[in-house]
Amino acid sequence: MQWGQIKLLFILSFLILDLFLLQQFIEKQSQDVLGQISTAEENIETELAEDGITIADGANPQEPGEVSTIKSSGSTFSEEILGQIEDMDEEEQTVEVLNENRVLKVELDDPVPVTEDNVIDKVRSLVPFYSQYSFWGWNEENGVALFFQKANDRTIYFNNSGSLLVTIEDGEITGYVATMLAFNEGEMTIDSEQDGAVIAPLNAVRTLHRQGMLQDGDEVTSMSIGYYTEIFVEPSEEKGEQVFAPAWKVTVNGERSHFVYALTGGVIDVEEGNFIEEELQTYDLQENPLESTTEENEESENN
Repeated sequence: MQWGQIKLLFILSFLILDLFLLQQFIEKQSQDVLGQISTAEENIETELAEDGITIADGANPQEPGEVSTIKSSGSTFSEEILGQIEDMDEEEQTVEVLNENRVLKVELDDPVPVTEDNVIDKVRSLVPFYSQYSFWGWNEENGVALFFQKANDRTIYFNNSGSLLVTIEDGEITGYVATMLAFNEGEMTIDSEQDGAVIAPLNAVRTLHRQGMLQDGDEVTSMSIGYYTEIFVEPSEEKGEQVFAPAWKVTVNGERSHFVYALTGGVIDVEEGNFIEEELQTYDLQENPLESTTEENEESENN
């Protein structure tokens, strides 16, 4: 065998050995990282368990990786939705589109009986664009079933430009008020300095615990990623862009929910009752001025 062939054989052998050692190194690094993550999760679970806080089976979801910040282009019903509204039967309900196609207000001539078990099906049959929203809950104290708009198959929580409030009196749906955020395809996702992998769900739970929002005996029953923003604008005001950051929704004891920004870990202060009361007050205050404005515009056009 010539020396050149022997040298080539040695080179190939060392190359194969190097590749093997590199593979072993990468696998070891991965195992170390996974071990660190597992240890960290075990430490958090131990910390919570010591204070009587548990995580229900299946409540701790897989980490979603990176979730981008998104923005709306404004708040208005699209031409498609407006077409569905125009097709609504006005013989059985009073339909008003207010604030330059930003607010839909519907009053039923004959209230529809509803229970907590069938409220979603009832609302689906009444609202032609129901699929744009997800059900939040039925607030009996305020007489409202509350729905929030979705984007990227995730719910945008507590934004008054993307909500559906269904009014319920004596176990019957009497009407609803809807608003809808607008998104431009291709321009929806934005680059943010904070963008990156979201915090682990257990870290969100620990944050709530350390903020005193979880008590002895509490059980975390579900966790999911949605969107939230602290920028609120009234439905009567000019609508511009709004930015929505990913947020963990942490449900406790199957009843109450808390929110933690998924990129920064900041706790979000939100109160369902206050949100509903403010919404109802807003629409009550706006009803007469809006109607007056509409009548004035019609009179102006006639003159």
